[in-house]
Amino acid sequence: MIHAIYDLTGCDLVDISGEQIMTAMRQSAVRLGCTVRTQLIDPFQPHGATCVLVLAESHLLVSTWPECGLAHIDVFTCRAVIDPREAVIPLLNLLGGQVTQTQHVPRLAPPEQNAAAPYPTQALISDAGP
Repeated sequence: MIHAIYDLTGCDLVDISGEQIMTAMRQSAVRLGCTVRTQLIDPFQPHGATCVLVLAESHLLVSTWPECGLAHIDVFTCRAVIDPREAVIPLLNLLGGQVTQTQHVPRLAPPEQNAAAPYPTQALISDAGP
């Protein structure tokens, strides 16, 4: 399971359309070896967009804030043929700027891919009082 998050700053996004972002996202999905199921482009006024590419293997998401020169890329897939840093190159080339923060989040694989199934449980909220 791969969950990679990239924060970009210093982006020149004013003239970049949601369609251009989606084209770069599709190129990234091909590089990952993933299958595209559907897409959504949600433009904001006066500018900016959130674009979602739903993959058979999960999703690819880009949100932009042109007024701040900021963009976020979220890659989540249960399968990839290359490192996500290589896969997002079309997006990085389009959005410009620089990657200022990267996170690779460990995710639990489905039971058929995880020899340790069933999953260990962990309380998210403590029952202990003050």
